[in-house]
Amino acid sequence: MLQRVSTTLRRAVNASFAGSSIPTRALGLLVTHGTPGKPGWNTASTPRNMHGSIQLLRPMSSSAVQHDVVRRRRRKRTVNNLDPKRLNIRDIVDLNGPRQPGVSFGAAGIMLDYFCTKTPFPPNSRGFFYYHSRPGLPAGAGEIRFRGVDSLSAYCQSSADELFANGRDILDNTGHKPWRIHMLQVYSARRYDPIRRLLLSQGLIDATRDREIEQRVSAAGLKNIGISTILDTISDTFVIQLPSLALFAAFIHDECIVPASEVAYNLHWRDRPETVEGSDAHWRLYQGAAVVRYELKKAETNKMFYGAKQGEVVLVLRILELLDPAGPDEVPFRLPEGGDLAQGTSPSFYWFMPLDRARKQGIITPSSLKVLEDLYLGDSASTETTFMKSPS
Repeated sequence: MLQRVSTTLRRAVNASFAGSSIPTRALGLLVTHGTPGKPGWNTASTPRNMHGSIQLLRPMSSSAVQHDVVRRRRRKRTVNNLDPKRLNIRDIVDLNGPRQPGVSFGAAGIMLDYFCTKTPFPPNSRGFFYYHSRPGLPAGAGEIRFRGVDSLSAYCQSSADELFANGRDILDNTGHKPWRIHMLQVYSARRYDPIRRLLLSQGLIDATRDREIEQRVSAAGLKNIGISTILDTISDTFVIQLPSLALFAAFIHDECIVPASEVAYNLHWRDRPETVEGSDAHWRLYQGAAVVRYELKKAETNKMFYGAKQGEVVLVLRILELLDPAGPDEVPFRLPEGGDLAQGTSPSFYWFMPLDRARKQGIITPSSLKVLEDLYLGDSASTETTFMKSPS
């Protein structure tokens, strides 16, 4: 009996399709009769045994069909604008899918890496590429970032400016800092020439600045700069992992660009006993990411600056924020108010570097030294004498 009903219904459906078309919205109940696991429609559920069974089907609207067709086509990712002040909805690109999405900047395309060639961009990486820069910084500073936007807002006809303002820059693989293509990468690797040409064509970098960056980058002899920490100015904050046996960074000074080299070593931070309430550990070693910056500080009489003379001005690393504060004993790590200085191999001593050594390594130059003096020593202090007399 069930077989006769099934055959009758199937004939009726086939006859209807052969004649006048059935509106898809009215088609809520159909009989499927075929191979298990190969439904011809977008089904709400897929039972294992589909032979002669009656199934509720989700009708596909014409817009859904069009979306499915568009999704199957190869995505075209074209960027004709990097100016965040001249955004257009057409500038939105979708980086989801391939491990190395191809993006055309202007007329030429390049393959982009998120972290490495085997790591795709995070889910929902849909938004604007844009040039991020700060006024007054030396030639070579700046970077290309990617501002992720809300897809639903984009479909609701929000303006490009609104989408950009409400979006967020996608983060790199650490999850603590924006993903970026730094200008030093753009000018040291030929593969990024399309980005350079687009910046020039839009006037984001003029011809004079372009030549200056090229000359400075060429003189620096940069290699693998993309994997390094790059400080656009000596006062910038940056993210490191603690503990750190060796810290590598590159610097952009007014005078020159300094390639990445080892700029600190044996960096640690531990809770002091009086700051760890509810913990049985005398010292707890922090292990995680931290926001830090370089500062100048006069060596104090508390013997925390081992080997430095009293009153000597030295270069230190201040920890401003612990990004992974949860402790192994369920007592969170907490910095003192205003942060704390990074420690060396012993919790009894701060890490520091004499200024003459920092000068030899290219960490500081006359211009960057002046920046740090103004920020941390005030107008009345001068480090020139200390700078020359510090032990090597």
